[in-house]
Amino acid sequence: MRDTLVACEAAAHDGGFTPGLELALRTVDTAPPGRVAAYPAGRVPAGTEVVPHRLAELEGVAFVAWPHPPAESAAPAPYDKPDDRRTVFAALLGAVRVGVSRRLLDDAVAHLSGRVGGGEPLIRKQLVLGTVADVITALDAVRQLLLVAHRVPAAVADAHDRITALDWDTAKLLGASGYLADGPVRAAYVGRLAADCWTDREDVQP
Repeated sequence: MRDTLVACEAAAHDGGFTPGLELALRTVDTAPPGRVAAYPAGRVPAGTEVVPHRLAELEGVAFVAWPHPPAESAAPAPYDKPDDRRTVFAALLGAVRVGVSRRLLDDAVAHLSGRVGGGEPLIRKQLVLGTVADVITALDAVRQLLLVAHRVPAAVADAHDRITALDWDTAKLLGASGYLADGPVRAAYVGRLAADCWTDREDVQP
C-alpha cells in the first residue's frame, strides 16, 4: 500500500490532480458513498449524468450523479469489504491531494522568488519562509498519517481536512493570483470537492 500511496502522490505532483485521480481509480474499484462522484472527464461511467462545474471541467474532471446509490463493484483482496475499499480509496485520494499541495507550494515558492519587497525577493522574508516550512512539515505529517492509518475512516477524513487547511495557507502566498480560475489553486480546489464526494464521513464517530 505504501508504494501505491507514493505513486498516487507522485502522479499528482508531476501531472496534476486528474492523473492522480486516474491512478487511484485504477487501483481500487469502489463506488462513492453518496450520489455524486468525481471522475476524470475521459472515463465518466456509462448511464450517469454529468453535473456541470466550470472549474472542474477546466481541470479535466467531471462530477457525475446517479439516480440511485450505485452498486458496489467487485474488487480484489485485500479490499474485500465495501467500506474498506471506500476508506482505502479515500486514502489514495488523500495522497493525490498531497501531491497537488506540493505542486501548489512549488508554484507559490516560484511566484514569491520572482517578486521583490524591501530590496529582496519575498521568498527570503522570515514570515514567508516560516509559512513554507510549516506547510512542508504539515504535509509530511499528513503523508505519514495516510501511510499508517489508510484503513481508518476518521484518520483519512482528518487527513483531508488538514490538506484543505494547508492548501488555503499556501494559496494566500500567491496573493491575488491565488483566486484566478486558470491559476495553480484550481487543482487544489477541485481536489477538495472530489474528496467531499469520495470521503464517507458517516463512518466517522463524533
